[in-house]
Amino acid sequence: MVSQNINTKYRYMQEADIEISRDIEINSNPVPWTEKNFLDCLRKEYYCLIQELDKEVSGFAIQTISLDESHLLNIGIREEFRNKGLGQDLLDQIVHASKSMGSKKIFLEVRVSNEPAIELYSKSGFKRVSIRKNYYRLPDGREDALVMSKRLKKPWKLF
Repeated sequence: MVSQNINTKYRYMQEADIEISRDIEINSNPVPWTEKNFLDCLRKEYYCLIQELDKEVSGFAIQTISLDESHLLNIGIREEFRNKGLGQDLLDQIVHASKSMGSKKIFLEVRVSNEPAIELYSKSGFKRVSIRKNYYRLPDGREDALVMSKRLKKPWKLF
């Protein structure tokens, strides 16, 4: 977790946040989302969250929430803020929001080569579900995605 002396806050993403979110994305992914991808998510009213550390944007996350399922579409931490527990804190916020809005399960895809992210998700209780072949575009081809999910509420037991 984030150390006690770090002041993180969360707020909804606004159009003015797209530029910094895109910068984070460019430094995180070999084929980053476009400005239009971010704008579309905002216009469709997806759950778009900004993380701030001492009043400076440190990360973002975007997810859809529909009925009883959530889908984490994108998450990123600025390079200079990585390895400080901020990714875990942001993921915890996303999971909390999903639970609060009634989701029973949250899904995500992650590049099979992204070991730090897979480790973070596994540590947070996400389980491997399947592989999506050739899911991610790369500058020189395609890469498989690992589909992961986490149960957020225990199912009802019938007696």
